[in-house]
Amino acid sequence: MAEIKLRIVGFPQKADILHESTMKAENIREIIQHLETKYPPDYYSFAIFLNGTSVDDKSRSLRDGDEVVVAAVMSGG
Repeated sequence: MAEIKLRIVGFPQKADILHESTMKAENIREIIQHLETKYPPDYYSFAIFLNGTSVDDKSRSLRDGDEVVVAAVMSGG
C-alpha cells in the first residue's frame, strides 16, 4: 500500500485547499471510497488528478510519494 498526499480543492483551476492529508491507498478506487464516506456521491462529482494529470482509470495503482488532487465538480444554478 502506497503512502500518498491527498489534497481536496474547491475548484480545479484554483489553489483553494479545503483539506490536505497523507493516507495509504493502493489505487484511485480506494481514494474514491474514502471520499464517499465524507461527501455524499449524489451531491458531488469528483475530478481526480494524479501528479498533475487527470485520471479516469479507478484501478490505477499508486506509489509512495504520489500526489492526488481531488476537485469537486459542482454545477451552478
